[in-house]
Amino acid sequence: MLQKKKGYNIGTKSLQCKLIRNGIELIETRLAYNEVVNFYFALINTYPEHVLSDDSEYSGWRAYELLSNPGSEFALPFDIPSQLKRSAIRKAIGAWESWNTSYQKWKDRPNKKKHHRPPVQPRKFNFSPSYDAGVWKDDFDGNILLKIKNKGQWKWIKFDYQSRSFVHDPTGLNGWHKASPSIVIKGNKAYLTFSLQKYIPATGGIKNQLAKNSVRVLGVDMDLDRNIAILSVLEIDANGVVVEVARHFISQSNHTKRRKRRLGRIAIRMQKTGIINKGFCNRRWEQIHNAEREMSRRVARRIAHFAHDWKCSVIAFEHLTNLKPCRGKYSRRSNQKRAYWLKSKVFQETNRIAYQDYGILTTRVNPRYTSRLDPWNNELYRINLHSGEVAIRMIHDGKLEPKYEPGADFVVNPKNCYSAHSGLNAARNIGLKAIIRHRTNAVFVLRKA
Repeated sequence: MLQKKKGYNIGTKSLQCKLIRNGIELIETRLAYNEVVNFYFALINTYPEHVLSDDSEYSGWRAYELLSNPGSEFALPFDIPSQLKRSAIRKAIGAWESWNTSYQKWKDRPNKKKHHRPPVQPRKFNFSPSYDAGVWKDDFDGNILLKIKNKGQWKWIKFDYQSRSFVHDPTGLNGWHKASPSIVIKGNKAYLTFSLQKYIPATGGIKNQLAKNSVRVLGVDMDLDRNIAILSVLEIDANGVVVEVARHFISQSNHTKRRKRRLGRIAIRMQKTGIINKGFCNRRWEQIHNAEREMSRRVARRIAHFAHDWKCSVIAFEHLTNLKPCRGKYSRRSNQKRAYWLKSKVFQETNRIAYQDYGILTTRVNPRYTSRLDPWNNELYRINLHSGEVAIRMIHDGKLEPKYEPGADFVVNPKNCYSAHSGLNAARNIGLKAIIRHRTNAVFVLRKA
C-alpha cells in the first residue's frame, strides 16, 4: 500500500481477475470471515465508545482487538489469522457506523414524522474476505498463494488467475501499484479483486489551474438526441482573451434506438401479462443496464482523451441533477429516465478517468442561459434545419423575440452575424462560465478561419 507523499494525491481503482479454483471451495473461508465480523459487530454495539472516541491510543480496531485477546472476558471463539481478524474488525466498524448514522437521523426526527420503525441492525453479513499482507504472498502474473480455510484448517494454497494485461509499478509514480486483494464470490464464480493505487501530482485545485497566464478549458454540452456530447476547447491568455482552438462531436450512433427497442419489448411483455413480479424481464433489464454503463464509460474515456490531447487543465459540465422524465407512456418515460441517468453517469466517469489517468480536474457550472444566449450574452434565434422554421415568441406589444425550442439545432444572431450549432454554442458558454468564475476579465473572441 502506498504511503502519503508531499505534492501527490493517491488515486485508487480496482482490477478484477477470474480465480481458477480447480475444485477448491472458498465458501468456507467466507463463512468463517463473516462469523468474525458478526462477533465484532456485537462487541462494538456493546462498547461503542471506542468508535466514537477521539483517543488515538485506545480507539478504533486496535481497541476491539485488545478486548478480544485470549484470556480476556470477550475472547474470540474462532480460529482465524490475525490479518483477516483485523480486516473483519474494520468491516464490522464500518457496518456499525452505517447503522448508527441511520439510527441517529431517525432519532432526531420530529415525533410526527416517525411513522416507521427505527432502522434495525443487520442480522447477517456477506462480506468478501479482504486479504492484507501476511495471508497472501508470491503474487506473480497469473498465480498467487492465498491462506484459506479448507476442511476446518487454514492452509496455504496456490491459485491461478486470469486478468487483463497489467504492468505493476512498485513505486506508483509512473504506473499503478498493486495492493492487497479481496476474494469475491458471485454465484458459482470466484474473483480476485486487487486494489490499485497510483501517485497523481497535486494540482492545487481548479482556482489555481485557472489562475495561470495561459490555460485551456474543455466545455462539454450533453445532448439527448443525436450527439451525446459536444466539446469545445477554449484557451485564455494573460490578457483575458478567450478563443476556441478545437471542437468535437461525439455521436450516439444507434444507442438510443437500441434502448427504445428494448424498452418497447419490455412494454409489450407487460401489456400481455398484466402482472409484474420480481425478476420480470430480468435478462432484458440487465442488457439495458449494461449497455448504459458501457456507453457512459466509452463516452467519458473519449472526452478525457480529447482533453488530454489538447492539453486542457479543466473539463466543465452543466450541473443538471434535477432532471425528471415527463409524464407519458411507459416506454417514453423510461427512455427519458435512462437518458438522464446516462448524462449524469458520463460526468461521474469523466471525473474519475480524467483525474486518474491525466490529472485533469472536472467541474460543473450553472446551466442557466447556456443555450439561450451567445458568448456575448445576446439572445439567439433558434432554427430547425429540417423544417427551416425560426423559433420565435409573440409579446403583447406585437414584438417578436427569440424562444427556446429543444428541437431546433442551429442558433443565429443577426446583430453580430453569429451563427453556430446549438450544442456547440452551449459548450462554449459552459467553458466560459468555468473561466469567468475565477477570471472576471475574460472576453470571448471567435477565431476566424
